[in-house]
Amino acid sequence: MMVSVRSRALGRTLAGMAALAVAATLVFALGGGGDESSDGAAPDELAAAETSVTEALPLDPASRSATAPLSPVTTTTTASAPLTTTTTPPGTTTTSMPPASPSSGYTPVPKPSAGPDTVAPGGALTKHLAVDIATAFGFATAEVEAAIAEAELPPEAGDNPEGWLAPGTYEPADRASAGEMVQAMVDRRVAQLEERGVPRDQWHRVLTAASVIEKETYNQNEKPSVARVLTNRLTGRGPLQMDSIILYPVPEDRIFTTSEERASDQPYNSYRSDGLPPTPICSPDEASLDAFLAPPPGDWWFYVTIDLHSGETRYAVTYEEHQANVELLRAWLRDHPTP
Repeated sequence: MMVSVRSRALGRTLAGMAALAVAATLVFALGGGGDESSDGAAPDELAAAETSVTEALPLDPASRSATAPLSPVTTTTTASAPLTTTTTPPGTTTTSMPPASPSSGYTPVPKPSAGPDTVAPGGALTKHLAVDIATAFGFATAEVEAAIAEAELPPEAGDNPEGWLAPGTYEPADRASAGEMVQAMVDRRVAQLEERGVPRDQWHRVLTAASVIEKETYNQNEKPSVARVLTNRLTGRGPLQMDSIILYPVPEDRIFTTSEERASDQPYNSYRSDGLPPTPICSPDEASLDAFLAPPPGDWWFYVTIDLHSGETRYAVTYEEHQANVELLRAWLRDHPTP
């Protein structure tokens, strides 16, 4: 299980700005409101917080048959063993931890903002990106949708444009027409992968992982540590347990999953399927690519955003440490019943 308050598109909602958590213990289902409890927290949310901690323990990836990446783009085979559940994550490269700081002293580094000439990252292409491109560059949305359908994609995209339109700022020469604008975005994405020396047979994997990092973070400064947690979990070959992935095919834009969704057979159910989703789940920026390609050393197996306004995130090596961090989020929710 995991705490998963995710951001579908930067700045769309205050709660959506607080993307959080690979792994672990706490799933909040959006309830129908209800009266506030005496400590200021919404009872439905706090009840979900209490019960979902016991739904499942984190998987021990060391106990799984795995093809464990030594780095984000190279692999080797490890021995197989029966699947078990445990509260102990595997060893990785170091036990160093990011410095902890109180919420009052946390300094976020926000993601880029959308605006004239600029498409911000984080929007799922089928739900938001065509509108974002039209708004940023002055096209009709229908023109952009047609251009996306006709764009020349690399074979690695599998005819799916999701993730292949690079966000960022574009010059007037790039956007004489909607078709030229969209193709410029595809070409920039290919150039980004080539400039980083990513082998072509890894383009899809790297772009997919970067899209997950994009969705699971609000602040740019959290991306490297989240990338390390993601890499550690991919090495273990267990389920990533990330709600941002589960919600990718959901028609409406929301931030919480239901128990039914977490038990479903749909291919983006990261609670039942191991590893990365079948496709990218948004259009990541270069910071997300770089974070996955060169994550910092760390044994972190869990993370949780403890302040849904600032996006401050805490990381943990053990399940017990993570539970302590989850308590910080619970306390924040009691103090902010309407985040």
